[in-house]
This record gives sequence, structure tokens and C-alpha cells, in this order.
Amino acid sequence: AVPRGLGLLGASMTSNVEKFLAREDELRLARKFCDDQAVLGAKASFEEKGVRKFASSRIKRESEMAAEEVECLNYEVTQRRRACLKEFYEQQQAMYEEELSALGLTLVKERL
Repeated sequence: AVPRGLGLLGASMTSNVEKFLAREDELRLARKFCDDQAVLGAKASFEEKGVRKFASSRIKRESEMAAEEVECLNYEVTQRRRACLKEFYEQQQAMYEEELSALGLTLVKERL
């Protein structure tokens, strides 16, 4: 509604003011959206950094655990091999002594 006495000039001014205010509201909403997006981006970046740090620490921890497990397995395999070889040599020694005994020979063992 145009106040009386302004005529067409007043109507166009009122229209311009309304357009200006509408444009200002639009710009304010756009700025708010941009600010919200910046905050959201900062939060996402922070979260991503935390996830990456957690993942890298998890990978490091898992690799350390894997290395420790390999070390334990190597020790266990070594112990088993030693036990198997010891048993094998004892069997070979017993078989050799039996063969010598069958031939009427003996084996002199030195005790240390």
C-alpha cells in the first residue's frame, strides 16, 4: 500500500525498498548457509583427522603385535625343531647301537 500523496514515484520507491530488503534477507540466509558450511567443514576435517590418527595408531599397534607374534612363533618353531632333532638323533643312536650289538660289537660312550 502506497501512502497518499506519493503517487507513482512513491510506489516504485516502496517496491525498490521491498526488493532491497528481500535481497538483504536472501544474502543474509546465503551468508548463514556459508557460515554453517564452514563450521560443518571444520567439524568434518577434525573428525577425518581423528579417524586417520586412530587408523594409523591402530595399524601401528597391529603391526607391532604381528611382529611380536612372529617372534614368538619363530621361537616356538625353533624349540620344536630342536626337540624333533634331539629325538631323531637319539633314535639313530639307539638303532646304531642295536646294529653294533647284533654284530657283537659295542660302542664306548664317554661321559662328560
